[in-house]
Amino acid sequence: MYWKFVEWTGNKTDKYGFVDETEIRIAAGLSLVFALLSVYFVIFKWNFNVGLFIVWIIWLDFVLKVFISPDFSIFWRIVRLFIKWKEKIWVWSVQKRFAWSIGLVLSTFVIFCMLLLSWYIESTNPSVLAIMEQISTNITNNALIVLPMNPAILACVLCIVFMFLESVFWICVGCKMYKNLVKKGIMKKIPGQNCVNWACEIK
Repeated sequence: MYWKFVEWTGNKTDKYGFVDETEIRIAAGLSLVFALLSVYFVIFKWNFNVGLFIVWIIWLDFVLKVFISPDFSIFWRIVRLFIKWKEKIWVWSVQKRFAWSIGLVLSTFVIFCMLLLSWYIESTNPSVLAIMEQISTNITNNALIVLPMNPAILACVLCIVFMFLESVFWICVGCKMYKNLVKKGIMKKIPGQNCVNWACEIK
């Protein structure tokens, strides 16, 4: 179903279409706010329930954009409810789908780690007890960051950095990675694709 988009530019028989870069930026900014909320509740408040719920929403949004269509994106739907504009910046969707796939991998890893950690909280494993003791000490001492750094937090921070660059500076890290993979021959170049600031231009 990935060929279904909000609007088409070019040949409608193409397997891939175009998406509006402005919508992408605003939706990425909205995703960024949710991701920051998740980090806040997990790191600063030690609240896994709220943090995990927010990550599930972000994960579902990536699933919809990667496997079905960007038109079904949760955050894009919210953007379209409140913002209407006539001028659109159309970009090819192939490299964007690759970028969203990176977000999907990172969010899946974060969910796995959070579920695993919440399951281990009741464990008597010495390493887990040591982490719990450190967290309790941090809470008692009113530490700014309660939860020690771990792979899940680092993956979440990486995803936040990508969203920030996309929404604020128009820098699509995934698009640049896609470009390099195409240049190396790892991924196939699809004719007609275009990106903002020529990020996916192959010379």
